[in-house]
Amino acid sequence: MKTSCPHCHGVFDDSLAGDAYLRDEQALAAIVMWSSGQFDTDSIAKALRCREDAVYRTLALAKEGARADRRAG
Repeated sequence: MKTSCPHCHGVFDDSLAGDAYLRDEQALAAIVMWSSGQFDTDSIAKALRCREDAVYRTLALAKEGARADRRAG
């Protein structure tokens, strides 16, 4: 099914569940790039050659994880 993400530029096919999030080095690279304040999700996706919605989801998951760590610690 094709879906439009309000945070991404365009339409993506959400039936590709395996591409929903970045993993390993790609996820870390996205987080570091975003944290630098010099890249937006579109620029990160182009640099990592992945889908922008996967970058957005990965960053949102990392942000939620950081929030949970702050509450626990």
